Amino acid sequence: MSTSLGITLLSSFQSSLSVLLTLSYGLVAAKYKLLSPAASSQVARLCIQLFLPALLFTSLGSELGSSDSDFSKIWPLLIWSLTYPTLCLSLTYPLVRYLHFPTWCLPAAAFNNATSLPLLLIQALASTGALDRIVGSDSSQSQNLQRLRNYLLMNAMVSNALTFTIGPRLLRLSHSPKSTSMTLDEESLRDARARTDDATRFSLADSSDERQPLLARHPISSSNSIQSNFSRFRASFHSLECLLNPPLVAVVLAISVGRTEILRRIFFETPERGGILNAWLTKSMENVGGVFSTVQLFVVGSKLYEGLMATPSEKTAIPDSEPSFDIPQNSKLTLVPFLWLVFLRFLLMPTLATSAVYILLSRTSLLGQDPTLWFAIAIVATGPPASRIAALVDLSGLSEKAQHSVARLLAGFYLITPLISFPIVAAIVVCERFL
Repeated sequence: MSTSLGITLLSSFQSSLSVLLTLSYGLVAAKYKLLSPAASSQVARLCIQLFLPALLFTSLGSELGSSDSDFSKIWPLLIWSLTYPTLCLSLTYPLVRYLHFPTWCLPAAAFNNATSLPLLLIQALASTGALDRIVGSDSSQSQNLQRLRNYLLMNAMVSNALTFTIGPRLLRLSHSPKSTSMTLDEESLRDARARTDDATRFSLADSSDERQPLLARHPISSSNSIQSNFSRFRASFHSLECLLNPPLVAVVLAISVGRTEILRRIFFETPERGGILNAWLTKSMENVGGVFSTVQLFVVGSKLYEGLMATPSEKTAIPDSEPSFDIPQNSKLTLVPFLWLVFLRFLLMPTLATSAVYILLSRTSLLGQDPTLWFAIAIVATGPPASRIAALVDLSGLSEKAQHSVARLLAGFYLITPLISFPIVAAIVVCERFL
């Protein structure tokens, strides 16, 4: 048993090291100017708007309509995908509120790398044989590995949706009620009181002047109300636009095609069985989607180098008209917040997930008989923060020092990525115990 455990740990370490090396290639490319900052931004956008949608459509679409599809039984995964970010926020918010942790610790705690890192990791684990008992070693291995990949993609879509909906709001939370980051309700109350005081002073000063009516200020109030309603509508429309991103559209199309027999046959069956689009259109989309994981992690490496090496003169200044929610704590990365995030991401959340899987498998039948689903639930909450929190910080109005601190945080996390070997091994051992 100890020998088998040691082999599994070694295989997991090798897999995580291969992921770290893939990221380091992007860092080297940025360092020696093989990839410019503008080019890396364009490639990152290409990954999200083209490569990932192609991967989602071909992977989910082909799986959803298959005879042995287990997607009607993945509700435990979806519940956990919503639960673990909420739990991370609940544990981290008191530290931000009362112990003066930086506000960017909230998205860093809630949103881990749920796309490129786990996809590359399971690919590397499968190549070492560490997942043979979970995905099989016979002809069914490829199909089971694809199912595991699809489970990870479903979790990634939930994480992506949460990032776009609540991510920007997390950076506006303050450390104290007197912070400059007021809520909308407080600002509205303050404006209303100011208008009331102005109207009172206006009426007292001109009570003897009948030619200047007291209602003269009402059109301004009405205009402010219309402008406020328009701003709220625009914010709601922007949130909806963020949700309706290309990956989500690809998922909707995959579900529609996968659950429609005629469309599924046309896109995913062999030409002999009516798949007139499979050999050329679907295959080309598979080729494009297949490069997502590697290219995305490569770009993350280049972006980390840019964030670490950039100086204030190289950064784009934030216009004075933009609201700033920055506070002094955001401008520095100290040891205690970093250690908390490491503990949360590499020890606490993996332990909770693996323990939950063990309890559910030993006492209930809620997780069914699919070991790939067990393994997916056990590992989705593990790993470093998502690189997209750097973009959130950049767009939120935080200072350049805060952006630099987040870049250092991400670099430190990816440097210790091999620590993910231990929770991966624990997840493998738990899943194999019930096979």
